[in-house]
Amino acid sequence: MGIAVKLSNISQNFKKQVVLNGVSINFEENKIYGLLGKNGVGKTTLLNIMTNQLLCDSGNIEILGVNPKTNSKILENICIVREREFIDEDFRVKDIFDIYSYFSENYDKELEKKLCNIFDINKKKFYRKLSRGIKSMITNIIGICSNSPITIFDEPTIGLDASNRQEFYNLILDSYMKNPRTIIISTHLIDEIESLLENVIIIDKGKVILDDSLENISQKSFYISGKKEDLYKLECLRDKSPYKVFGSNEIYYYYGNFSESDLNYIDILDIEIEKMSLQDLFINTTKKEVY
Repeated sequence: MGIAVKLSNISQNFKKQVVLNGVSINFEENKIYGLLGKNGVGKTTLLNIMTNQLLCDSGNIEILGVNPKTNSKILENICIVREREFIDEDFRVKDIFDIYSYFSENYDKELEKKLCNIFDINKKKFYRKLSRGIKSMITNIIGICSNSPITIFDEPTIGLDASNRQEFYNLILDSYMKNPRTIIISTHLIDEIESLLENVIIIDKGKVILDDSLENISQKSFYISGKKEDLYKLECLRDKSPYKVFGSNEIYYYYGNFSESDLNYIDILDIEIEKMSLQDLFINTTKKEVY
């Protein structure tokens, strides 16, 4: 499988603040990615660099094997949508759709019409008069209908109620099945999109702390609980602090593989292991240490 976007050692500072620090990621073709991270950790900066809206301080970018700095035409293969993307709020909805369809070679106007009917969107209305949820759905429709080889949704569910969020997820999956492409979803609603994702990238403090397939992640994410004296025998928990303590019992979170020795202890001692959700893994790997 080819590489849709290749980021190599990307670094970015704003004044004295390090926003990205040597980030390297390969986004493969025809996969759905979740780009996860708390607010302010560099997700939006990374997306801006990927789409050539911001020049990075150092590092290299390739879009479908081409450097966009030397051939900007390759950027026509990317569609990024987010609510704050529109500069002129005095445009009508119809005008916004027309602008995006002009720049997307494979834009599906018939699907746009169908989705506008489903979500009761009046194309004659001015963008500034719309609710936040409708604005979000308009950007989502653009992303889905663009059929761009690389489609990026930046916080696509802002203002959407639970019903419309689920409908959006269904539309993403249906669109992907009909037209496989690289889809990157940057969001904080991790539990809701977990079933959509094939690969997960977690950014924290300007660095990539996890980049793996969801299948591998699910096989390596655990809560481990038991008596303190039993858990201390596990190699995987050395130098780790417990997640929770209940008298003589402790709970740890663990991401990784078990050694043969640890598997043996888990088998013979009163130690329980439980699968951890992606959201719990995210919370545990990005939480601040308390001293």
